Amino acid sequence: MVGLRLSLWRWSPDAGHWNSCDADSKEEHDEIRARISDPNVLEWSDYKSMPFTQCVSCERDFESGKHIGGIFRRVTTDIHVKGYTIPKGWKVFASFRAVHLDHEYFKDARTFNPWRWQNNSGPTVPGSGVNVFTPFGGGPRLCPGYELARVVLSVFLHRMVTRYSWAPAEEDKLVFFPTTRTQKRYPINVERRKVSSAAEKGEG
Repeated sequence: MVGLRLSLWRWSPDAGHWNSCDADSKEEHDEIRARISDPNVLEWSDYKSMPFTQCVSCERDFESGKHIGGIFRRVTTDIHVKGYTIPKGWKVFASFRAVHLDHEYFKDARTFNPWRWQNNSGPTVPGSGVNVFTPFGGGPRLCPGYELARVVLSVFLHRMVTRYSWAPAEEDKLVFFPTTRTQKRYPINVERRKVSSAAEKGEG
């Protein structure tokens, strides 16, 4: 999953070129690193100062929604949908991937685009207000660890962006069937970023 996260950070499969959200992310995280006294310690306020990283996190969660095919549910009462009836007792398969790839809700769904989440928590079903962005499920079955997962991802990206730079070691590409993944697990070359001695204070 780490390889998928880093590849999604830059790869735009529709355009066929490396995306450049690096500038926005580096600016955000370098500002945080410049103002904190110990670069090894992040406070809750620092985490809340990562709006663009939250967009990246949403986009990663969006991709995870394609990674998880869907869920089975048993119908507890007759349901009428667009002239069809799903009888009580039948089992239905709710496809997260089909919803997250629906261009009615998500334009250019196969393109990595964290900017789509700026000032936007996700589209809703017209008339019902139900959010169709469901990478962690919803309702009483909402994943209890989803906020922790976002914090962990944000801290990981902060460490990665402020301390290292990386580039693909060889050509790779995203595939979306049967799950979202990179074909070669996204091999990369990593280099430590050069920072000033003041910024290095506290690092061992």
